[in-house]
Formats: sequence, C-alpha cells, structure tokens
Amino acid sequence: MIATKNHTAVKNNTIAAALISLVVLFTGCANSSQFPVTSLDDSNQSAGATDPGSTDPGDDTNTGVTPTPTPTPEPEPGYKMQALAWESTKYPERTEWSKYLQELILNEWSSLLPGADDITTFCPKYNTLDNNQRANAWAQLFVAIAKYESAYSPVSRMHETTMGTDPVTGGKVYSEGLLQLSYQDVQWARYCKFDWQKDKNLAPTDPKKTILDPYINLHCGVGIMAGQIKSKGRIVVSSGVYWAVIKSGGKYQQINNIAAIVKSLPLCK
Repeated sequence: MIATKNHTAVKNNTIAAALISLVVLFTGCANSSQFPVTSLDDSNQSAGATDPGSTDPGDDTNTGVTPTPTPTPEPEPGYKMQALAWESTKYPERTEWSKYLQELILNEWSSLLPGADDITTFCPKYNTLDNNQRANAWAQLFVAIAKYESAYSPVSRMHETTMGTDPVTGGKVYSEGLLQLSYQDVQWARYCKFDWQKDKNLAPTDPKKTILDPYINLHCGVGIMAGQIKSKGRIVVSSGVYWAVIKSGGKYQQINNIAAIVKSLPLCK
C-alpha cells in the first residue's frame, strides 16, 4: 500500500511539473509572436493593418496605454464680417447666407481673392485688404448682383424668352433663385448641384427645389464668377458675361448701382 501511494505521488508530481512546463512554454511563445495570427484581435502586430473599429490607424485606445493628449493650439481671433446689404432682422436667414458666402470665397473659390482688373471700381481699397476682408468685399458684390437679379428672393423665377429650350429640363429656359441660374448650367459648370430629376415633380417655386436652395444657388453662382475672372480677368465685360446686370453697355446693366453697394462697406471706403 505504501509503495502504491509513493508511486501515485510521484506520478502526480510528474504530471504537475509537465503542466507547469507547458504553461511556461506557451507564455514564452505568445510573447515572442510565434503563434499564428488568426485575426486582428489575436495580435499586437498592427503594422499595416487598420482596426475596423477605429478611423485612425494610430489609435491606441484599445491597447491599455493611455494616449498622450495632443496640445490644442490657441484659436486665432475670429474675423467679424461687416454686414452685407441684404441683412435684416426681418430676414435672419440672410445672415447665414452671408456667412456661407464668406466661407465659400475663402475656401472653395479662393481663386477670387487676388481680385480682378476692375475690382477697385467696386472696392477702392481692395488691394490693401487681407483675405478675410477681400472675401467680405466679394460677398457684398454677389449680394449686390442678387439685388438686381432676384430682389433677394430665393424663389424668384424668370422665363428667358430668347434662349429657346433648356436641354436638361426639355422645357423653356428659366432663370431661378438668388442669382438667377438655370438647370442647363450643369452641362458646362459641373460644380453646380442642381438636380432636375429631384425637382421635376415639384411646383415651380417650391423652395425644396435644388436650384432654389440658397446655398446651392450661391455655390454655383460664385463658381461661375470665378470662371469668368479666370478667363477674362474682369467683373464687367461686354461679352461672355453671365449676368446682364454687369454687362458693359448692356440694356439691363446696373454697374454703377452695384459698385455703390459694394463701396458702402466700411472696409472699401
């Protein structure tokens, strides 16, 4: 009986020792990455792989390491826009249109910022201004154009009796919205986001129409002006101008009135 017990004890000790050896071996191999990776969660070898749960490949939020905070730079003092001519407490939405114009000119259509050959006709001090002020002056110019094109009405429409058929709508050509643009413009101004397929079943002056959306309309119109300045270098031209109100010698030109509105900005005086 004693011999049997001793034999059993030795056997148990041998098994325990073997199990300890296996644990040590497993731990050592795991730390040295010798086991095959079956998924991203199995491995700490993340080079060249992006965790689908994170948009930043360098994100270490799941590694147990506390990330070092990135210092937040002190924000630069914000530019306070000078109010544009269409702004009114009665129409608070126009202030938002003004802010949009400012950002649009500073960013997407920043090619306008160097100016035009005749920019000082509208803003005499333009060449002394910084970019924020220049964007402010351009924004006022678009507001002045909108005054004589649509009377600041985002749902304004006018049938262009001499322009035939709009190839996009298949119907008469209409100038629409704040800057009086047309669906056919999308054929040559691809940045214009008018969508006839969405709009065709809506009422002509339904504000849900993409062409009547103030932001979509302004975005397109600023782009058209940027193209004109790039090709012709001037705001006022005698041919190839989109808006009749700034056509030199044109029947409907309002150049002096538009210039007076832009000059009314204190920064232009």
